[in-house]
Amino acid sequence: MQRLAGALGQYFVPNLRAVAAGRKHIRIRQLAGSLADYRKATALWWANLREIGKPQGYDLEGAPVYFVSSNLHALSNLFSGFAVRERESILEFLHESRHQDLLEEYENVQDDDDISSSNEPNFLYYAAKKFLSERPDAESRKHEAEQQVGVLEIPARHGFDVGAQLLHLNRLSENLLDPRLCGIPDFDLLERSDALIMNIDYPLGLSAYELLSHVSSRVGRLAGVYIMGKAATLNGRIGDVMIPNVIHDEHSQNTYLFNNVFHAGHIAPYMSLGSVLDNQKAITAYGTFLQNAQYMDIFYEEGYTILEMEAGPYLSAVYESVRPRRHPTNEIIRLYEALLDVGIVHYASDTPFSKGQNLGAGSLGYAGVEPTYAAAIAIARRIMRLEIERMKLPDRGVTHLFSTQFAL
Repeated sequence: MQRLAGALGQYFVPNLRAVAAGRKHIRIRQLAGSLADYRKATALWWANLREIGKPQGYDLEGAPVYFVSSNLHALSNLFSGFAVRERESILEFLHESRHQDLLEEYENVQDDDDISSSNEPNFLYYAAKKFLSERPDAESRKHEAEQQVGVLEIPARHGFDVGAQLLHLNRLSENLLDPRLCGIPDFDLLERSDALIMNIDYPLGLSAYELLSHVSSRVGRLAGVYIMGKAATLNGRIGDVMIPNVIHDEHSQNTYLFNNVFHAGHIAPYMSLGSVLDNQKAITAYGTFLQNAQYMDIFYEEGYTILEMEAGPYLSAVYESVRPRRHPTNEIIRLYEALLDVGIVHYASDTPFSKGQNLGAGSLGYAGVEPTYAAAIAIARRIMRLEIERMKLPDRGVTHLFSTQFAL
């Protein structure tokens, strides 16, 4: 509404009155729809990151980069530890402001020993959003906590409406981390790291392909690609986590077979409410709400259990990062030999086979917080462990490291 008011200026109220005065027939005209326009938008998006990041010491074009597609709160919360340190202030706020629903949720967390012992931070992250919205002074403390561990947030200004975060791995402090990230052997080696984490606010469809293609051709070295996103599940429940190793992409009509670096064992220790399903097969659709029951039945009979919107285009970009030509179409593509760390995790936000069980029927609530942070923890631990292993190499090379197997 604010953006509309800014665009219309003095005509804002008169136009709203005109809209309300009677029935309207509305058409939308796309201002920029060619592939060239898409590429220009991508270039503007990248230029914004470079122009803001480089003067502040985030040299994307010279550093190894771990690319993450997720939300813009999970990794920063895990690395800064802000909500955990503000525990008493958050709980005091909940009691003072009488947020009964959140207090009841907290009591449920405390009553369940499994959740309380390991996943109480999830509730604090969940409650911190309300805490920050009503306590402006706390927002400045959160910003300081993120700056302390090297998190730079860059809002989108041009092209794609996709925000980004940049993070120096050598700025991380084990004393500030979420407790579930602590205890990684040789953590102190990260002080020698020159690598960055680039986390973008998950784009969907072909924008995912365009952005990763652009990033991979411009960063110093692409050290890993990790994707966390929402998906519809055909065999699970809302709040479950699904880990695919086969992706059929409706955009390219390719079926990608790949080594997903994550399996259930990386996620399950941080889950108390939902299940973790690995070795799944996913469909990257044009839109999850465009699929009918007959369409889904056909794919379900073929063993496809995940319906999502970004993994296929991302894998098309991964293909072009490891092969000397553009991705093909309508082929079965093996990416097993790709010397690039690739991890894809989805959490279930929709169950299209059950009427009313989708995001339109209500909020995921705490059931959505747990799988989000379980997946983010797995991604964060993977990146830190991989970078520690790289620091042990004499030449700190990246390209030959991914064949090295080690336990997470």
